[in-house]
Amino acid sequence: MDFFIDRNVPERLARMLDCYDRENTVVYLDDKFDKTTPDTEWLREISKWSPIPAVISGDGRILKNPAELQVLRDSPLSFFLFAASWSDLPWSERAWKTVKVWPHIVLASTPRKPSIFEIPVSASKVELVCTTSELGRQKPRKS
Repeated sequence: MDFFIDRNVPERLARMLDCYDRENTVVYLDDKFDKTTPDTEWLREISKWSPIPAVISGDGRILKNPAELQVLRDSPLSFFLFAASWSDLPWSERAWKTVKVWPHIVLASTPRKPSIFEIPVSASKVELVCTTSELGRQKPRKS
């Protein structure tokens, strides 16, 4: 499986995951796109990649912005969102909790339908929010 990590997740966390998990590919946004690339543009572009990566983000605004929601709704991407409280964690805690939840992310990244997941700060599981086709029809979480 391929994973694409956006800029709202620390780069060093993406690098750590890439080193930790040699069975999957982890790509950081800045390795493929300019810093000024709008979310709608990189989301459209990576949805054409083969294999299609799962997106891991810390930016809950993507699930609230109408243009970005539409791109996700129209794409074959699955999207994992770190709950907002992850950004309050010290680096060491964020690192070990990410490693703890990583097998759950990998397992959930192969759903039958592209889906949206939230990663709670408990790091004990990932929670299915909805399929991407249902985006905008349900109330987004507070992330």
